Amino acid sequence: MKWLINPFERIAGWQALFIGLIAMALTAVIGKINNIAFDGVLDIHAGTFSFIASFAIQVVNLLSVFLTMWIAGICFSKTKVRAIDIAGTMALARAPMLLLSVICFLPIVPAGLYDIPRMIIFSIICVSFIVWMIALMYNAYTVSCHLKGVKAVVSFIGALLVAEAISKVAIYFLMSSLLINNPATGISGTNEKDEIVVTDMSDINQTAKNVAKAYEQGNFEAITAYFDETMKKALPPSGLRMGWAQVNMAYGQYKNAEIENLQELEAAGEIRRLQIPLNFGNGKLYLRLAFNSDGTICEMFIQP
Repeated sequence: MKWLINPFERIAGWQALFIGLIAMALTAVIGKINNIAFDGVLDIHAGTFSFIASFAIQVVNLLSVFLTMWIAGICFSKTKVRAIDIAGTMALARAPMLLLSVICFLPIVPAGLYDIPRMIIFSIICVSFIVWMIALMYNAYTVSCHLKGVKAVVSFIGALLVAEAISKVAIYFLMSSLLINNPATGISGTNEKDEIVVTDMSDINQTAKNVAKAYEQGNFEAITAYFDETMKKALPPSGLRMGWAQVNMAYGQYKNAEIENLQELEAAGEIRRLQIPLNFGNGKLYLRLAFNSDGTICEMFIQP
């Protein structure tokens, strides 16, 4: 039983780091196969990323928890804290995630956003493994930093919360670059100064298709060119990029838009509404657009 919660009195340093890195690499591979995303130090979600993103996320998680625990150890421990001991034990402490990714070969991963029974089972199992991992991380911290009692508990909790925050921010910026393509021109045309020139605003069907294509290409400037003045002030290209990255992280990597299934919704006075289905790794969402009488976009949502 002690090996399950505190193997660090016998395994530490380079040996623990080597074993931990192998376990994390296998976690990335098997997690990708089973559509499990470990997008944070303490986060597990049903979702799919590329293999590159899966490995990169594992690196971000380890670096985040290593740096915060190492700094906490230096600040609160009265003895010398070796960086390799922190790195090795924290890497090995993530081994339960490998076992979880293997267990997910069983039919427990939610098939979609509304697969409630599997969602409940998956959540219960994930929480159990997260608790196990936290117990390992705490023991790794106390052994490597020679800390006990209240000082150990408080400093560990603080460092863990900071590590979680750092990992989420780092993964967001990482996903922004890995999940979003480089901006491409040609959606609505550009002039010599690379400014978006919007043509034929009266054809809202074509505008909706152009917006969907612009999302696919990561051309957020092209999307905002169709906005009315209020939308342009409220949602600049940087805001669109941030929102798109968050949607990809929450629902899996974007696949394609079903442009041929564009549908007109019930109008509200002079406001006309359209929607286009968008397919993500973990389900289908809908791009919903509302248009003013002049063809400019006055509302935009990406929703289930």
